[in-house]
Amino acid sequence: MTRLFRAYTVRENYKGRDTVIVDWFCSKRETPAVEYENLVENYGELGEDERARAHKLIDHFLTESEIKELDRYMDGNFGFEVKSKPLNLPFKDGRKIPNFAAPPTPADEGDYFDLSSNQGYDLSVPISGFYDLSEPPNLISYMN
Repeated sequence: MTRLFRAYTVRENYKGRDTVIVDWFCSKRETPAVEYENLVENYGELGEDERARAHKLIDHFLTESEIKELDRYMDGNFGFEVKSKPLNLPFKDGRKIPNFAAPPTPADEGDYFDLSSNQGYDLSVPISGFYDLSEPPNLISYMN
């Protein structure tokens, strides 16, 4: 089975913070990297809206080859390292898939940026980033 990963970069001294985590995600996947039914144990129990949400969240995660592309791109263009953590698959509950691509509530602070809009972008999937400024300064939560 293809493995999926959370991809992130640790930024130092950013927007008045000692450290900020930038989570990388596929912003628009044309076809699933892995069949959804194989990634969620209770897939058959999910309603239509729950399945659509699960698909969207699963599509955000990156494959190993996509992370390698992103790491080369980030290192070559910005000098930043991309770290990754493999996900424990399959997900037990499709309603509880982690969301590293968006703030959990509208009150949280952060911003998005779209790497694929940069000139010279040549990765196989469009990748965007989200940095969360809602955590107190100097607090790093690598693996939520």
